[in-house]
Amino acid sequence: MTRLIWTLAFLFVAFTPNPLASEHAVIDPHIRSATPELVDAVADGALLSPTLHQLVERLDASDVVVYLRFDQSPPPRLSGHLSLISAVAGRRYVRVSIDQRQAGWQRIATLGHELYHAVEVAESPSVTDDTTMIRLYQRIGFRSEGPHRDCFESVGAILAGRTVEKELQAAAQAPGRR
Repeated sequence: MTRLIWTLAFLFVAFTPNPLASEHAVIDPHIRSATPELVDAVADGALLSPTLHQLVERLDASDVVVYLRFDQSPPPRLSGHLSLISAVAGRRYVRVSIDQRQAGWQRIATLGHELYHAVEVAESPSVTDDTTMIRLYQRIGFRSEGPHRDCFESVGAILAGRTVEKELQAAAQAPGRR
């Protein structure tokens, strides 16, 4: 019951329309944050990175709602992470936490990495709690360094983050961008 109350409180506080979304999705955005810098990072990144744009579209078409937030005191060498909040009424809610010290391309690339993880969850309808999320990453990923033993990584998310960063660098070097 306490988890449900916290989930509902979080949903109430974190609802912020996503400027990337279509007119219908603005009413019910799939990527949300109470932190304008994170909303702006996704919006700016999606304009310059086809990969990030595609991840946003895939999430908007899914049953997964992503809440973005800054992690005020992340563990060493952990730039971001995804955690499952709950599954309620045909929706699954995840939280992406990003190291607040990241900025610019690094922040956007980390968001691309973590949004890829959200897409992995979206494409796995069986993920509805911590146990099924762990099973997913035992199947598609590998254990990684983190604050607890249930930290996982996937090759797809690593590649997505690197691709987003390369696309941002290429866009910045394009003629007329200086």
